[in-house]
Amino acid sequence: MGGITDETERAASNKVKRMDKITLSVLCDNSAAMKEGIRAEHGFSILIERGNTKVLFDTGQSDVFWHNADVMGKDLSSIDTVVLSHGHYDHTGGLLSLARSSVNVQVIAHRDVFVARYKKQKDGSLKYIGCPYTQAYLESRGINFKFVTPHYEVAPDIFYVSEVPQANDFEKGDPLLVVKDEKGLSVRDPFMDDASLYIKTPQGLVVILGCSHRGVVNILEHILTLAGNVPILTVVGGTHLSRVDPRQTKKTIEALKGMNIQTIGVSHCTGLEAADEMKRSFGKRFFRAMAGVVITIYEKGGVVLQ
Repeated sequence: MGGITDETERAASNKVKRMDKITLSVLCDNSAAMKEGIRAEHGFSILIERGNTKVLFDTGQSDVFWHNADVMGKDLSSIDTVVLSHGHYDHTGGLLSLARSSVNVQVIAHRDVFVARYKKQKDGSLKYIGCPYTQAYLESRGINFKFVTPHYEVAPDIFYVSEVPQANDFEKGDPLLVVKDEKGLSVRDPFMDDASLYIKTPQGLVVILGCSHRGVVNILEHILTLAGNVPILTVVGGTHLSRVDPRQTKKTIEALKGMNIQTIGVSHCTGLEAADEMKRSFGKRFFRAMAGVVITIYEKGGVVLQ
């Protein structure tokens, strides 16, 4: 079973050629690593680098991802593509900072990313939590959107997946997150746009999650079906276990353990209690993918955290 290597054990791994590794840099998360200058924000953004390919997955809710990228020495001016995991403000709010920059990239998303979304409040009112900007406004500022099919190759061996089947009996979604139907009534958000990325390597898959609104187990099982049931090297991102029943968390962890995932790093919407449960279950294979953390996956074996 694979594990995580810290900085003190990197010497041998550094002999691997740059083209034989994948680097995941967490630019935005609810928590920040103990590194000078790194800021936390409720949201998620991660930079994926493989060879000469750079893909930005989500943009947090402001320009914090830009700030953290600068602190981490990551040049966002050369990114190839931006991919959105879904249409919540804490994943799309940073789009305007792209428009303010000189970066001219294509934004890949599901067509539902601009659906009006709400969260039910304790008093029964609805709070808007969708994308803060309209498609027309962002396009007027120079953002170019490409709406893609549920299974789409973003870059060589980097695949986008949405419209994930909800196949199991315990991942039913968050009842507080709603949209309005044709009669104006609030109904549970189906999150057809809930998207993840997976990267094919010779040794297996690297999976990057946004919020897992369709269910992290559903997502991983669907990706395994699409990719050919190969090993999962690493899973990084949000699992949306922060408000679920503890029984769901237990079932989720048991299902994940059955997938023989070599390493798993959680972010954003996982929740502290669920993250602690995962740490107890996965031991040294578990880590917190906080803002400022850099994960290097060597395609010939090994995961290094910085």
